[in-house]
Amino acid sequence: MKKSAKSKASTMKTPDFSLLQWLGVIGLSIFIFFFPYQTALFNSLIYNAELPLYEAMLFVFALLLLVAFYLFRVWKIDSIRSILSIAILLLPAIYYISSFHAVAAHNAKLMTLIYCLLAGFFIFGMYLAATFRARKVLEYALMLSGYFVVFYGLLNLFGQRYFPDALWFTSGNYRLTSVFQYSNTYAGYLVALLLIALYSAIHSSRIYTFALHAFMLVPIWISLMLTYSRGALVLLPILILLVLPFMRLYKQMQYIAALIITVVSSFVILEKVSDNSIQIAQIVLPQFDGDTAKPISIVSPLALEGWLVLLAASFVTVIMMYIIHFRSAWLENKLTALAGKKWSVVAVPAAVTVLGIFSVVLLISGVFNSLLPQSIADRLENINFNQHSVLERQTFYVDAMKVVKDYPLLGAGGGGWSALFEQYQNNPYVSRQAHSYFIQSLVEVGWVGFLILISLILFIYYRYCRNYFADQERQGSHVIFFIFSIAMLTHSLIDFDMSFVYLGSLVFLSLGVLIAVYHEQMLIPRWETIKDHASRYVFPSVIALLSIILFVVSFREYEAQKSFDHSLYLAIQEKKPMNEIMPALDKAIRLSPNHPSYNLLKADWYAQAYRQTGDKNYLNEAAVILDNLKQNEPYERQLLLAEYRNFKNLEEHKKAIASLEEGISKFQWDINFYETAIMEYAANGQTLKDTDPTQAARYWDRGLELLDRINKRKKQLEELPEEQLQGRDFDVTPFMRQALGQIYFNKQMYQEAIAMLEPLKEMDFQDAYIRNGIRYYLAALHAVGKSNENISNLLFQANEQEKSELDRLILESEKMK
Repeated sequence: MKKSAKSKASTMKTPDFSLLQWLGVIGLSIFIFFFPYQTALFNSLIYNAELPLYEAMLFVFALLLLVAFYLFRVWKIDSIRSILSIAILLLPAIYYISSFHAVAAHNAKLMTLIYCLLAGFFIFGMYLAATFRARKVLEYALMLSGYFVVFYGLLNLFGQRYFPDALWFTSGNYRLTSVFQYSNTYAGYLVALLLIALYSAIHSSRIYTFALHAFMLVPIWISLMLTYSRGALVLLPILILLVLPFMRLYKQMQYIAALIITVVSSFVILEKVSDNSIQIAQIVLPQFDGDTAKPISIVSPLALEGWLVLLAASFVTVIMMYIIHFRSAWLENKLTALAGKKWSVVAVPAAVTVLGIFSVVLLISGVFNSLLPQSIADRLENINFNQHSVLERQTFYVDAMKVVKDYPLLGAGGGGWSALFEQYQNNPYVSRQAHSYFIQSLVEVGWVGFLILISLILFIYYRYCRNYFADQERQGSHVIFFIFSIAMLTHSLIDFDMSFVYLGSLVFLSLGVLIAVYHEQMLIPRWETIKDHASRYVFPSVIALLSIILFVVSFREYEAQKSFDHSLYLAIQEKKPMNEIMPALDKAIRLSPNHPSYNLLKADWYAQAYRQTGDKNYLNEAAVILDNLKQNEPYERQLLLAEYRNFKNLEEHKKAIASLEEGISKFQWDINFYETAIMEYAANGQTLKDTDPTQAARYWDRGLELLDRINKRKKQLEELPEEQLQGRDFDVTPFMRQALGQIYFNKQMYQEAIAMLEPLKEMDFQDAYIRNGIRYYLAALHAVGKSNENISNLLFQANEQEKSELDRLILESEKMK
């Protein structure tokens, strides 16, 4: 009784209306509706895509300052909620600590800011959603913004709108991505929306809210199918099983019935929608570089037909669901007695499990082929654990654990996977994302940060579920926040959904709401005496101070990016001289000193100035810039290449080669580093062969050692499963062949030179490097008493000076004998 009284008292003290609270809720709603159209704030870890992230941060950190003033009123040291509000700050704190030794300083700083933003959303959820009305506003914001995203995707599908890569052509299919530009993440988002819409439809007591949610089910399912995402479909039955226990038996049956109605209605029209969308895409989408998109009218035959069949299927679904929702009270009465049975709790989940297994068997056996478009049927039939996407993800995860082994406690810092994966990778794939939120987090913040993250998430779910099932009177639509967060986090096990900062924000907001719903039940009685102590103002003060600092830091980065973009505009569009474009770039570097793109661009402009003037002071300035940048970004590929070119211009050949060797050690599957290094060893050996033959031999031997390493790695690639894609090409290149042929020739290994250079006969003789290789090929043939008149004539026709060069080589080979 005492506990109940305290709970009621606490409820009475929580105001149902507060101006600051509602300003915060309105701000959150603006974020939820506006920011998905900024590519869902994708953190691609590519520097030219950061501006939308900083714009979002400025908005969120300003909102956090507003909420900090609200916290002065409501934050007390009296509950688990107050502990969690402090504990969530451990996530940005661990990212900040990891940034001290990060392998990519700029991305580590960016990830620290992002986790400050996510922590802010968790606090927003816990305190702004503490009242019923505020929570309802956020529920509708979450659902309606999702419906708008689905509608926006359909506008792209039917050709009325063009958003780059909203239809992503890959693997021979146009895969729907909407605002995300990545179909798998869109599929994960659609699964979350589908589960929420189903729940909301069958629990709506008002006809208009029911109709809205029921109407959106077919568009969501059609969109999901047209993402061609197999992973989302595989996870869907698992997520349904996680959601069903939060409903009574009768509602569970309605839920499954509504899903079946949706799927059947969608499959009836899926082929027509798919065929129309393909034809529309071929009209609307740019076919070649430089083309512009050509959106079509909604009344054009293909678009109109697509919209009409979609609307018809949606209306049919609404009508059928109306019958099972509002006109089947007799069934609910029949199930009342059954609901009292102990085994009734698991009856529907067990039936779903059986149905799911049966459906998978039917999919694999091809029974559904006649109901689905061939492209979708083929993709679903290939669902197994031996397909390339599964095998590639397994490789990512194994390689990630290699990184974790070297950076176990605090990780490699934010952006650690992106910086390090090429040094640890098993084969030459390209993936700046680890395709798992939790694995990528483990790489970035190590076991300490990973355990903090997992512990927080599991504790939040534990407390919510415990209170939800213990307090039947408080059960309600807030469960959609559980559904959304668990769906997105589950899908994030196998993909990088949380790299979309918009989705990450919604997940952390949802987690905060789960605590807010039952915050009165989380009071700690023994802290009752200290809850109003003056120390309770410390936390709001810290949040206010942090929000100001974070706003300033984000604004500096925002201004730096704007200045950088302006310098590029002056250079490229207005073609201004260097003295007019450099101030804007210098401002960007002053605001963000360690940003790789800014410093690399300045070094590049100095290199261009050297080529125009011949003044080596520009090269020396560039060397200082690159050396400073390397202290913070040692794994930046473009930095190593710029360093190599700068040393070449300075004629410091040993340092140039050292840069290439560093590139080979850090990017072990990048054939370009091998190619350039072998060409350098061949050229430097050629230069030194008369003055320092010992050093020349060392260079040539090292070139052949790199060839041996390439061949060993090629054999390693042959061991990959047949279904797994190799990734980038990794083989001896034409340029490499001419350099290696030159090395073999100088070492009087003429047969090896011939074998290495012979494929160049099929190449373009207008290329000077190819002609150089052919010249050595013909000289090697001569050295073993052979010739090729046809190739000789083609060489001389390409460049008449080649005859004298060939004669010189032949004479040289005869002297070596």
